[in-house]
Amino acid sequence: MPDTRPLASVRLPSRLAPVTLMILVAALTLALTCSGGPSPHQPEGQVTFASPQVDPIALGPSGDLVLVANTANGTLDLIDAQAHRVISDVKVGLDPVSVAVRPDGGEAWVANHVSDSVSVVDLRPGPTRYQVVATIQDLDPATGATRFDEPVGIAFADSGKAYVALSSRNQVAIVDVNTRSVTGHIQVPSQEPRALRVRGGKLYVASFESGNQTELSTCPAAVFPIDGDQCTFDQGTLNFASNPNLVGAPVDIVRDPRQPDRDLYVYDTATDTLIEAVSHLGTLLYGLDVDGRGRAYVSLTEARNDANGRAGTQGQGLADLDNRIFLNQVATVDCSGSPCSAVVTDLEPLPPLQPAPGSQLATPYGIRVSGDDSTLVATAAASSRVFTMDAASGQVLGIADVGAIPRGIALRSDDDGRPETAWVLNTVDASVSVVDVSDPSQPVERDRIPLPDPTPEDVRVGRIAFNDANGSSAGTFSCASCHPDGNTDQLLWIIGARCSFGPLCNQEEPRSTMPIRGLRDTLPLHWDGVLGDPIGGTNGEVLTNPVAQVSFLGIPLGTETVPPNCTDEHSCFRHLVDAALSGVMCDTVACTTAEDELGLPGELTERERDAMAVFLRNVMYPPPRMRRPDDQLSASARTGFDDFFLNVGGINPPGPAGAGPETCADNSGGCHALPFGAGTNSPFVGGFEAPTMRGITDRYLLFSAGVTNVWEQLVFSPLISDAPWTPADGPDEFANWALAFGSAANPGAFRNIYNTGPFDIFQMIEEGSTGFPGIIGRQVTISAATVTPATRAAVAGAIAEMERADDRGLVNLRVHGRELEGLVIDLSYAGGAYVDETRGVGLQALLDQAQEGEAVATFTAALPMNADPDHPQPAIWVGSVGGFVFDGRLDLPQLPAANPMTISGRHVVADAGVFVDGVPVGGSVACVGGSFAPTCDSETLRVTLDAIPATGTHLLQLSTPDGLLSNEMPIVVQ
Repeated sequence: MPDTRPLASVRLPSRLAPVTLMILVAALTLALTCSGGPSPHQPEGQVTFASPQVDPIALGPSGDLVLVANTANGTLDLIDAQAHRVISDVKVGLDPVSVAVRPDGGEAWVANHVSDSVSVVDLRPGPTRYQVVATIQDLDPATGATRFDEPVGIAFADSGKAYVALSSRNQVAIVDVNTRSVTGHIQVPSQEPRALRVRGGKLYVASFESGNQTELSTCPAAVFPIDGDQCTFDQGTLNFASNPNLVGAPVDIVRDPRQPDRDLYVYDTATDTLIEAVSHLGTLLYGLDVDGRGRAYVSLTEARNDANGRAGTQGQGLADLDNRIFLNQVATVDCSGSPCSAVVTDLEPLPPLQPAPGSQLATPYGIRVSGDDSTLVATAAASSRVFTMDAASGQVLGIADVGAIPRGIALRSDDDGRPETAWVLNTVDASVSVVDVSDPSQPVERDRIPLPDPTPEDVRVGRIAFNDANGSSAGTFSCASCHPDGNTDQLLWIIGARCSFGPLCNQEEPRSTMPIRGLRDTLPLHWDGVLGDPIGGTNGEVLTNPVAQVSFLGIPLGTETVPPNCTDEHSCFRHLVDAALSGVMCDTVACTTAEDELGLPGELTERERDAMAVFLRNVMYPPPRMRRPDDQLSASARTGFDDFFLNVGGINPPGPAGAGPETCADNSGGCHALPFGAGTNSPFVGGFEAPTMRGITDRYLLFSAGVTNVWEQLVFSPLISDAPWTPADGPDEFANWALAFGSAANPGAFRNIYNTGPFDIFQMIEEGSTGFPGIIGRQVTISAATVTPATRAAVAGAIAEMERADDRGLVNLRVHGRELEGLVIDLSYAGGAYVDETRGVGLQALLDQAQEGEAVATFTAALPMNADPDHPQPAIWVGSVGGFVFDGRLDLPQLPAANPMTISGRHVVADAGVFVDGVPVGGSVACVGGSFAPTCDSETLRVTLDAIPATGTHLLQLSTPDGLLSNEMPIVVQ
């Protein structure tokens, strides 16, 4: 409804000049009445990123306050430790995942994983108490893109120096506490540093995806002997690009002692130099604490993917894992001397023994040591339990059940240092358990405090099921054990992928773990298309002996097909859930049934299974980490789109010249086609399914069998790759990606086929759309410290970029803060002004207040209201020219002749925005052969541009108003 309040009720700063006041009120009234009457407080969207948490709960300086990073709600929740109730929820950035209190107790720092920022919250008595007073970020001055990507753990060296783990960049940022600026970086040669701790002048850094040295058992036979153990076959005799099943080879998963396996790093906080790197602790390292004697305690899991890895030589399979995919452990690392020494304690009996029901401690996560260094208190996230351990012996002393999926723990010790009270964040249950640990042998939950959580109920229930070890019949691991935080464990597994090519093989095949991020609209859901495939057809798992196959021009077409096993996307996700629960998650000898009426093997109820299918459909990729705030792609990324989607002169194997796909994105050949880089039933790779290309910039284990992360090949990368690698580098995403392309001097498979190199396509993925504009989550805090005569123009310019994104319907620009006289600031940007139910304020007036020391406030480019499960990311694509044998390139629109363009589209509404090269343009969208109900039900669109862009390749996107952007689709102007 239009705002029809009298102008006298619109409260404005008194310092505004009368003319300015009249103009502002007129503009505000016009905006609120003529634009359809937007609500002053448009609700924020709700997207599930499944962001990782590290230390998401902490005690305040005097112990009377508990601080909680409420990831789902985007707040720092403050709990009165005596009254057991939330007394304040401070709005911070998108997906806060960690909180740390400055040593002097004056501030709480909150790492915002999606906003790429740290919110500084004042804890001192005064007018800004419990208010964000500063935002720490690091932006590239040339492009505006973040250099502070995905912060997680925070640790203070002292009150003047802090460390922030930048997980996706494998870095730790060094931050000057007083200037709020990044002064340097520590490059960590491992994957995903997250948990940090400072003690005794040392910085301890745990690498989350530290790996366990496992790899594919292949070697270049000309250099390394085929010994039947470490090297079981010569990959040089097989073409992985057309034979990903590696037919005819004894394919194993083996541990290579030469692979880097660095888990815990210890640095000198005075010089930020490495003291020691500790190896061989575990595979996934979740939590970290350090006692007063320099002993570090790490909660972790150890993958057993090599326990049945001898599939090619000994015929092992899923049953050989004894339904124990991971071991749950705590490592004790003594760094009081040099070198550090380590002991790893198993929390459960080793396989084939099974833990007794109720004693499982799956996925050890948060961990704290008591003040007297005697007792560890930790969470078993997947078992929804808290447990205590004797720090010296490693003996488990007691166990208590808490809320669902506890990840954070804050521990209060008494005056003598003995453990007293544990405050436990039950992450997915959205609650805090108060646990009495004064008797470590009998911990007891005394209270449970609810927290605000806007997560849709089906998504919440499904996320619990996905993270719950009760989904496995042994109760020792969950689906999230292999797909932590919606991503991948970076491992190969033998879990049932069969090679059935007649006499050439009789084995189970290694497969790399795929992320669950961005699965919506990327069916089928498996390398082999067996789990959740509505398409059916030729399939990599069931192809028959190649000798008997039908072929054309040397391209095997296959003779055996499989029918679809599901009918629509939800049923495919549900089929995936049922198949996983009855296979990987279930004892293969005696699998129990959760409900008699269910009639399916597995441990979860019908409600939990359906909800997990909903959850799996709604986990999204985070915003692209190098996308610029104005959504203008770099020259390299634009070249990457050309290299990927256009024929740039490849030779088109595997058939004769002129046959085969012309581009990486051919969809008739089943390659990485539009809209999301997935393909199905590729005839060129044995009927394989091609998973999405998104996310490869944040994982180093690539391809179904991990062929590019084998040590014996990587060490030769200086000779055969554009990205030379050394073991000192540790696992590196780009080095593994580049190895598949070879170099100009020694072309590899992709360079040979498509005549492209690795750099520009990798950059395309770094910047390409995941549904969000580059400015999503961006924050600017205004105060007397940040708004000065020298900085005011720059601050106003940064905010103006957020305003433009809001005007385009891509973000929900909100302002939260406080006037120092006590008035709370809670404003929404609407039509050129910032409004709430009682007032409208211009940007310059807000800057005036800040500059004069009268207010402090933070602008956040929050999620727009239609970014939610009911409004999926729009998807646009086109078909192919020719077939999969000849030509096989995408039928990209050729303008001006093809304007209007007829394309395919899904989740596209009638008033969709039209964008070209990241900028909104005049145009219209029509639904051909159907209607918008509310999205185009025929999935055929006619898109008309009012003006033709300049000659060359451009990128078309559609958007949902106040919602998400589609993928980019190239269009060519001739």
